[in-house]
Formats: sequence, structure tokens, C-alpha cells
Amino acid sequence: MTALPKVVSDVEQRGAMTPPAVAVGRQAVVDRDGHVIGYELLYRPLLDGAPLPSGEQMTADVVLGALTIGVGQLVGDKIVFCNAERGVLTGETPVALPSHRTVIEVLETVAVDDEVVAGCAALVARGYQLALDDFVWIEGAERLLELASIVKLDVRAGTREEVEALARRCAPYGVRLLAEKLETDDEVAWARAAGFDYFQGYAIERPEVVRSSSLPSSVAAHVELAATMLTEDIDFDDFERLLRREPGLVVQVLQLAALGAGHGLRRELQTLREALMMLGTVRVKQWVALTLLSGRPGTSTDALATALVRARTCELLARSRGLGDPAFAFTAGLLSALDLLLGIPLDEVAASFDLPAAVSDAAFHKTGPVGAMVAEVTAYQADIARGRTTRRAPDLDGAAAAAFGWAMPFVSTFADSPAG
Repeated sequence: MTALPKVVSDVEQRGAMTPPAVAVGRQAVVDRDGHVIGYELLYRPLLDGAPLPSGEQMTADVVLGALTIGVGQLVGDKIVFCNAERGVLTGETPVALPSHRTVIEVLETVAVDDEVVAGCAALVARGYQLALDDFVWIEGAERLLELASIVKLDVRAGTREEVEALARRCAPYGVRLLAEKLETDDEVAWARAAGFDYFQGYAIERPEVVRSSSLPSSVAAHVELAATMLTEDIDFDDFERLLRREPGLVVQVLQLAALGAGHGLRRELQTLREALMMLGTVRVKQWVALTLLSGRPGTSTDALATALVRARTCELLARSRGLGDPAFAFTAGLLSALDLLLGIPLDEVAASFDLPAAVSDAAFHKTGPVGAMVAEVTAYQADIARGRTTRRAPDLDGAAAAAFGWAMPFVSTFADSPAG
């Protein structure tokens, strides 16, 4: 399990002299044996007395703070619970937290309609779990219960008999029940006897605050979003929603597609959808990820070239050597060059961001067949840069040369783009 950073209570933090860059609250959720299974992330302002933002902005700030600190460092290997207003559920507000370990909490203030239900179904299809927060039975509740994995019941919202009756009403939907706002040991004992699966509240643990001033938030968010692009399924509709908020990325995608998707031809493209279709799902994910990773001041053309040539070389070798999915090899090669793109030691990057184990092992730890190949290509590039001539696999020179020729037009495009 990843070691967690030092946390302090709200009271202890009030005396802080200098506000740090990020503050995120967290409160534990435990199972029937008292083991922590996850943490709910909570909004905490950087400055005492600051006015509260909207619910949507709170969610955005919590997600950004979690990405900045690093999900692994914030909650270790546990599940993340994150509150969601309507915008998150309908896709208006992107959620870049890792889907395989994130529970989206549908707040009780969200009106249940066709758009919300469709958005919730889309989130579940992407691998997120849904929890219904402060649940009460309202019109349309059945539609959300059919999608939810967890239902959170406020033990103080009614009598114990009323809470137990609501729990029984939820039981046919196969959801796990979470008793929240538990403030006494007696309430915890009652909730356990009543058959609840999970428990949360002051009697379990008071909210704690994690504060950090590590990676700049924009860099952290871009790395996490790029990793999501590279490791999870995202369709063209999701891309279009993302890109419409990022004019610089639109310019990049249009320019990259105009190059002819690697065939050296110029094409006149008039819409973003045309560009996405031209590049193809896998390739556009790779290019948007690279744009996100490289779109910060100080990123050199040499670093871009090295990262891109490494990724493409790994992709070509994986295909010729039969090492599985070439797109996975591209991802591992690209992420292994984050130290060059971000100017941060690779072990620090590896410790800060949550990635599937297979990707992390290959990209950062160089283990497994693809990881060994990434290490081979990395060493080859280092030898070339130092003018060394060493014995190497006969297919490496050819793959690297092909990758270099393929990458250079795109590197030039990045260097010349207003977003670069």
C-alpha cells in the first residue's frame, strides 16, 4: 500500500501561516470489520472565511486537488468517493479520476430525469461505481437504484425505524448500504446490527485535510488526464466535449489530421469530427495525450522528439516482435519519457499518479516483456545521444529510423502551434 502523506485536522490547520497550493479533505469509509475501504473527498478552501463556490466548482476543485496531490498519495490503494452535481453526471464537468477506483456520489439535490439517468449509465459503462448520497425515496428513485452500487443513508434523517424501512426498500436492488453521519458508538452498533455494509461519520473518523504544494495543478491535471486518455476507453463524443473547452487542443488535432494520419498528405478539414475520424480512435488518444503532456512552458523540441520517437519505436517493435497490443507499447514508451517532458524525476511521477499496474510496471519499472523493451529503447536513445556504438538487436535501428521519420512532421507541428 502506498504510504499516505501527513494529514491534520481542520482545527490544527487554522494556524497555518502561508496557504499552500492545494487543500483536499477526506473522510474514511469502513466495512463491518472496521477496515478502511475508501475515502470520501471533501471540498476545503485554502483560506479560512473564503466564500463557498458553487457545487459544480467544489467538485472541480476537489478533483483538481486530488490530481495535484496524486490519488495514490491521497488515499493509498483505497477507493475514492467523490460528490457529483448534475454537470458531472451529464458530462458537462469532466471527471479525470481513475474510473476503476472511483465512486461517483449522486447528491440528493440532483433532479432525476432522462438526461441524468443517461449520464449515470454512461459513467457506469466507463467503469465508475455510483453511490446515492443522503438517499430518500423520490419519484424516479428506482431508475437510479438500478444503476447504483451503494446507497448512503443519513442515520439522522429520521427515526431508526424509518431508516431501517428505507434500507429494506432498497434491498431488492442489490445495493450495498452505507450508514453515514454516525456520531456515537451506539449509532455504529445499531447500524451494524441493522445490516449496513459500510459506515462513515465522526464516530468512525473526523474529516482530515491534506495540503500540498507539489506539482503545479495544471501539470498534474494534464498528466492524469493524459493517462486516462491512454489507458481507458473514451469515445469520439467524449473527445469532442473535452476538446471544445481547449482551443489549443483543437488547433493541434486539426493540424495533425491535416498531415494525413501519417501518410504525408495534406487534407482540407473543416470540422473537429472530421479530424477525429481521420486520425482514428487510438491515434487521436495518443496525440491528445502528448499535447497535454507537452503543452507547458519550457518543454523543448528535443524532449518532444525523444518522447515521440521512443513511443513510436516501442509500438513498431511490439508489432514486429509479437509483444501484444502495439498501442499499449506506445503508451508505455510515452509515459516513460515523462521525466523529459515535465522536468521531474521519473520516480516522483510514478509515485504521484494512479495508473493501471500493467502500465506503471512497463513504463516506470521496466518490468515484463514490454517494460524490458521500453528499457531497451531508452538505453538505445541514451547511447545515440552520447555518440556511443553498442551491440543491439538488429531490428532496433530500423524501427528507430522509421519512428524518427514518422515523428518529425508532428514535432514540427507542435513547435509551430499556438498551443505549443
